[in-house]
Amino acid sequence: MNNFFFTALKILRLSNIRYTIGAESLVGLVEEDLYKYTHNLRVYLFPTSFLSLIILAFKLLFSGIILKPKFNHGNLYYKLRYKPSPLKKETTFISITPLKTTESGYIAFLGGHDTFFPIEELNEHSLHTFKLDDHSLSVPSNYNQFVEKYRNELMSGFYQKHQVQFDSESEKIAVRFMHENVRVMNEIGIDFWIEGGTLLGALRDQKLIPWDHDLDFGMKYESEAQMKQLIRKLRRHFYVSVRSFPKTSKIWHLGNYRVLKIFPRKYLFFKEDLCLDLFVYYEGTLPGKDEIVYKYVVWDRNAYHRKEFFDTINSINFYGGDVPVPAKAEEFIEVKYGKDWRTPIKEWNVALDDGSIYRAD
Repeated sequence: MNNFFFTALKILRLSNIRYTIGAESLVGLVEEDLYKYTHNLRVYLFPTSFLSLIILAFKLLFSGIILKPKFNHGNLYYKLRYKPSPLKKETTFISITPLKTTESGYIAFLGGHDTFFPIEELNEHSLHTFKLDDHSLSVPSNYNQFVEKYRNELMSGFYQKHQVQFDSESEKIAVRFMHENVRVMNEIGIDFWIEGGTLLGALRDQKLIPWDHDLDFGMKYESEAQMKQLIRKLRRHFYVSVRSFPKTSKIWHLGNYRVLKIFPRKYLFFKEDLCLDLFVYYEGTLPGKDEIVYKYVVWDRNAYHRKEFFDTINSINFYGGDVPVPAKAEEFIEVKYGKDWRTPIKEWNVALDDGSIYRAD
């Protein structure tokens, strides 16, 4: 277990602040792998006073852990992250969802909506202490039955509702943003393509998928100089956040760039909600095999595609402009979404359903 996770949970316990492991972390724990679905940690926090949270924040700070309030669809949650220095931070984090009290139980905001847990099944006064590698974790008293009954709700973060969805107006904004990025990347001369839901919509529907929430691009990594030039150029036009690889032995560390998250600028220094994910692919081989593939990491999952998809980059007309696509684009999409990719499915998640995820033999 991540040492900073254990430290934070110990501080919670010593502060008499009740919590339970929750969401996909609880499902993974019951299925004998806490990190089966996420390398972060999901925790539900039972109601506590504001003063207790202030004191907790200071206690965590002495251990180098920052407690930061965040909002999701207007709902408060907390993110705990270890920062050994002002310029360094742990890539993994603890996400804490506060539980709201009702007369008969608790409400948690999960996956874009409220979920109710009856007090006889989730009770802060009858929690179970789960031992994991000599660490103590708080879980619901009948945690196996709890997960069996509420598995869909606990996993709903994988199928959450997003603030951005492509209605007629936001579709126009997304299309303009997509073509602006294509223009900038073409000027630099990198090998890139549309992929994921963006490519699926282009091939299947000839439009963006209405219930999608972002744009997906991929690119080949060539050199450090290329990446720095690309980031510099993109930042002249957009708000760009560079994401690195999680520091865990289970995840491939392929280089310095996992994904670039690109947003339209808002008031010069801020960003809009719309996001374009530019995944960075690295040429390499799979463990124990000689075949050259292109590897990447998505949603804390190792993933890859066959090299032949990127030996040549084709293009299609999409919303009146040329956009690049992988060679054998339909085969590429079939790998990711399955043979029935032409049938729309609203509830699909990359971490669970993506066929490009690497699964060791």
